[in-house]
Amino acid sequence: MLRSSIRPRLFPFSLLSTPTNSSLLSPRNFLSIAIMENDNPNRRPRNNRRKRPAASSTPDSQSERQSQRSRGFNQRGPQHGGGQTAAMSTAAAAAAEPVVSSPALTPAPAGDSDAPRFADLAEDKLIDRVILDTITQDLKFDRMTPVQAATIRHLVTDRGDVLAQAKTGTGKTIAFLLPAIQALLRRDRSRGNAISLLVISPTRELALQIAKEAEMLLQRMPSIKVATAIGGTNKNAEEKRILRGCQILIGTPGRIFDHLTTDGKNSEIRAMLQGLDTLVLDEADRLLDMGFLPSLKQIVSCLPPRDKVPRQGMLFSATMADHVAKVANIALAPGYKFISTIAAGEKNTHDRVPQHLVVVPTFSDMAVGLAGAIRHELDQAPDKGAFKAIVFAPTAGLVDFYATVLGKLPSLPAVSTLHSRMSQPKRTSVTDDFRKAASGIMIATDVIARGMDFPAVSNVFQAGIPADKESYIHRLGRTARAGAEGRGTLIVTSYEEYFPRRVMKDITFVNQEADMSSRADVTQVTDQLEDAQKTKTYQAWLGFYRPFVKALGWNDIRLVQEANIFARDGLGAPETPGLAKSTIGKMGLKGVPGLRAVPDPPRTHQGGRGRQG
Repeated sequence: MLRSSIRPRLFPFSLLSTPTNSSLLSPRNFLSIAIMENDNPNRRPRNNRRKRPAASSTPDSQSERQSQRSRGFNQRGPQHGGGQTAAMSTAAAAAAEPVVSSPALTPAPAGDSDAPRFADLAEDKLIDRVILDTITQDLKFDRMTPVQAATIRHLVTDRGDVLAQAKTGTGKTIAFLLPAIQALLRRDRSRGNAISLLVISPTRELALQIAKEAEMLLQRMPSIKVATAIGGTNKNAEEKRILRGCQILIGTPGRIFDHLTTDGKNSEIRAMLQGLDTLVLDEADRLLDMGFLPSLKQIVSCLPPRDKVPRQGMLFSATMADHVAKVANIALAPGYKFISTIAAGEKNTHDRVPQHLVVVPTFSDMAVGLAGAIRHELDQAPDKGAFKAIVFAPTAGLVDFYATVLGKLPSLPAVSTLHSRMSQPKRTSVTDDFRKAASGIMIATDVIARGMDFPAVSNVFQAGIPADKESYIHRLGRTARAGAEGRGTLIVTSYEEYFPRRVMKDITFVNQEADMSSRADVTQVTDQLEDAQKTKTYQAWLGFYRPFVKALGWNDIRLVQEANIFARDGLGAPETPGLAKSTIGKMGLKGVPGLRAVPDPPRTHQGGRGRQG
């Protein structure tokens, strides 16, 4: 058990100017990094850790465009954590966790010329030269972000366990991937297919994003394999891919737990983890918010004892709430360090933008409630000619549905759509037009929630629950940019109220009564929809809500029942839309009563399957 006595060592770092993030531009902004070491006399001395040879590296001094430096590598959106200081709560202190007082802060310089460069890591022979060449030459990253500067060198040289407080969108993915990959490269080559790095993330989308970024870092090292373990995919096929050999496994807690524990059938995957070098829990606060603590305990229990196989543990969290201390006790060794990269007093979009919550009775009322919310905001706008809104929907099918409905309603600005199933030229045309427009409504999936800037967006609407809290914050960040004002509106059904009430309990919503006055107009549009679009929308709805069955308190039968009600009352379908047998199987709904299965269409070509959203 850790003692609460702490020896602080403060390392000031300047907060760098970031051209694409107006919240960081001002020279008045600053950052201080606090590294706290638990004063535990029983912790293992640092010099008893495994010695590792230095990487063979040479400096790469090529300087790249500042606008493409490493902050672009992690584009998981606006930062959240809302002005959290580098401090654990009193309750956490009582639990013998690190307690950090707000340190003195160092003003940042006007520029970021003092930011450490990735090439510096080669000069010090900390990171393999091939990896650094990939970063600087292929990915065009030159200088580190503050979280990278604060953590990478420490994680590589010390190999001790770390709890890092860092907001999303600050480049933390590369901050944990680089040290972990370096540990992999230094390991005993005789381990073969043994997994060196296990990354656990709260959502499928985040796991896939991390995997993509790992593959980008390893593009010059094709022999190192990355695999994912996420819900909503074929488990058997996934297991085969893992067993074919991977050194990096990235996944969600539920699916990883399934692979390790299901009826003892997965002893081979458990065996692959018996030489684990690094365990990373990304977005630890969200992992706990989503109820994954039991699964995390089980996963850690499947890993080899640390006294026999030393490993490095990393927890990254935007907030330092009490429950983060619980998972730190489970995943990290005594003597772990706490590194905070969040300056006191920082505020993010979700802390300063008015956010309204509209609750409609059922899913069939969503389009009506969305139309009413938009009309309400339009009526309140001081300049209707400057009403520029983005409406986020969960899937491409639902984007097209809402666009059809809103596009035919009177007295609304021009409506456009954007999602990943559109051709790239079309997407480029739509985004260019919306950027230039003084007013308009763009309905989109999360394809524009990250890394895309549209000037003067006055409102963000979110129709239905987003995939997770991070997605909500990413989306909201499209408004109130560069010092401008903005407003956000979340429209959910009564079934989905758990999301704003529990998952986002730290965000303040203003309750707004649902305006259902557009029902007649919406019904007139849905009655005229083509059967093909009704089927596509029905399928998209099922596909999105299938992973939320447990959170909604449903089972698969209830899911299909609600989908059929939505098709009848929300889409005006005269009968349950038919779904191809293969589609039903891929959704994991084979044999569920209430579905109407139809034969698969004949194959005409061997095209790739489009991504959802």
